[in-house]
Amino acid sequence: MRNKFAVAFSGLALAVVAVVGFMLAGPAAGGSGATRVTDIDVVGTEFMFQLSANSAPAGQINFHFMNRGTIEHDFSIAGQKTPTVQPGQTATLTVNINTAGSYPYVCTIGEHASFGMQGAFTVTGSVATTVITTGGTTQTITQTTPTTPPPKVTATLRATESEWKIKLTNTKGKAVSSIKHGRIRFLVKNNGKLPHNFVINRQQTLVLKPKKTYSLAVTLKKGKYRYICSITGHAALGMKGVLKVT
Repeated sequence: MRNKFAVAFSGLALAVVAVVGFMLAGPAAGGSGATRVTDIDVVGTEFMFQLSANSAPAGQINFHFMNRGTIEHDFSIAGQKTPTVQPGQTATLTVNINTAGSYPYVCTIGEHASFGMQGAFTVTGSVATTVITTGGTTQTITQTTPTTPPPKVTATLRATESEWKIKLTNTKGKAVSSIKHGRIRFLVKNNGKLPHNFVINRQQTLVLKPKKTYSLAVTLKKGKYRYICSITGHAALGMKGVLKVT
């Protein structure tokens, strides 16, 4: 009787281990029903960024920024940025990026980006990891979800920047304040004398030197979207507007 009880208890224990192992591993590893979390260390100096990795799976990304320079800097990506960080100080920027692609990052203070403090960070398909424990054997399965191509561009707008305004027009040069929803390509050109960038719906261009251009495709649903130049102080001087999407 004791042997039968021991065998039954042993089998039950293995089953519990298998279930607990699966339950603990799922959320911690970013499996089904959990958000994938990635931590990236970013070091800023005059005038460059160094990232601990240049890519991450789609999901929550924590950028831990350390200013090791001798003047103030910030770190901006996906239309969001840290506060201004003084030399020797740190700040963490948490962004949620669920679409694979290339995302420019910049320092938005003065001409720091045009001096070299900018680059592109790659977001890949989401990663799911499952750990299964049975009979004392552990098996780890990691799978990257393939990315689907973005929808086709449905309209193209020109965003022309200068001091201190951003002018949106269609390809024929007519001013635009509203557009039908879909994937919109913004052809951004800096016609000013200072560096500028363009930010809309948590997506942004690189900081462009005078006469430089950049193509930015953004999927917009119905609603109102604020667009700005995020270089410190430029929006307050007038480089902003609202695009209505119908």
